[in-house]
Amino acid sequence: MHSKQLQAITQSPRLAMRYQLCGEVPKMMTPRSPLIDLLETYTPHQRIRMIGVRVLPALGYTGGLTFRNGEQLYRWLKPEPQMLETDTWPAESRRIKTFRKKLTEADLRKHCQSWPEFIQTRKAGEKR
Repeated sequence: MHSKQLQAITQSPRLAMRYQLCGEVPKMMTPRSPLIDLLETYTPHQRIRMIGVRVLPALGYTGGLTFRNGEQLYRWLKPEPQMLETDTWPAESRRIKTFRKKLTEADLRKHCQSWPEFIQTRKAGEKR
């Protein structure tokens, strides 16, 4: 049992009862989206150089939020590597659940005010 699961059971009477009656613990999940997958292909150093990233429906999220850099956006999209199924975070409520398009560097670059020159444009399917 993960420590977050144990903490949730001890702090929530509903989850404690569910555990006592059924033996069920809250499930752990990994935040996923096409934008998270794309951002994870870059290092934190590269993400921090992506300045003024604007999140729009073309990237799979509603609203017109602007983030100072790609790292700040990544931390908003995925606050922790593993989350409880009962956890809520702002990015999840703005995620377009039906969005399945595989995003590319060109898609992300269009939504940045400043793109770092040292990140070379790669052809589709090429490794970073």
